[in-house]
Amino acid sequence: MLEGHDLDWIVSKDERASYPELPSGTYTFKIQSTIHHNFNDAPIQFYKFFIKPPIWTTWWFILGCSILGALVIYSLIKRRDKWREREGKLKRDRIEFQLENLKSQINPHFLFNSFNTLATLVEEDQKIALSYIDHLADFYRSLLAYKDIDLVTLKKELELTRNYVFLLKQRHGERLVVHTNIPEYQKERMIPPLTLQLLIENAVKHNVVSKDHPLTIEIFIEGENRLCVKNNLQRKNDVDSTRFGLQNIRARCELLGRGDFEVKEAAGYFIVYIPLFDARNSD
Repeated sequence: MLEGHDLDWIVSKDERASYPELPSGTYTFKIQSTIHHNFNDAPIQFYKFFIKPPIWTTWWFILGCSILGALVIYSLIKRRDKWREREGKLKRDRIEFQLENLKSQINPHFLFNSFNTLATLVEEDQKIALSYIDHLADFYRSLLAYKDIDLVTLKKELELTRNYVFLLKQRHGERLVVHTNIPEYQKERMIPPLTLQLLIENAVKHNVVSKDHPLTIEIFIEGENRLCVKNNLQRKNDVDSTRFGLQNIRARCELLGRGDFEVKEAAGYFIVYIPLFDARNSD
């Protein structure tokens, strides 16, 4: 008889007693043995034992799992909130960038220079004038196409840059020199859109561009993960700097997870390092 399990004595000739899958608890196993079927005077032997409950039913295990579950849920909520906050900041920064870009690019001064250059070309060389119109249209088309995305391939960014440089060179000629040296395998890396255009615009805006002092801008890869834009430093004296362009590029890189945007001056050069991002869906 197993107290805590059996309701009464069990008579059996079997020398073994089997109790599979006993629940946890305290048990006392009692046994009587006789050869004449009279159990009244037969001595009772007993064995007391305890079966521990499964670990997953103990209070400390349940408490630990509850705490762990709460921590996981808390972590997921914090991650979700952080992601939402990051997306919100990125959206606000994108809107701010669009507004500033509209002010700095599609403004009367820029359009005046473009149309003034175009008018001169129409009188001097209609073939170049038509090419100028094509580049101008491609440039503004790219501005509209890239205003709602976070990253573009370096290949697309360079195409926009070529159009922009073409427009600038019709006004500055050989006084503005732009060298680009980007390996083909790197052109699928990604970059915040209009980064190069902003940096070239800043270089032209803040530096002397003349026959005696040509402005040279170099664009190349530094190491494997950064793009370098470098120009000779020959500052104008009458231009105030808001540094919005540099601050905007830095902020967008940081929001996209890269904090290694760097600006420095060295040996008569102004140098900007922009982090390159791995290929990904930029929508």
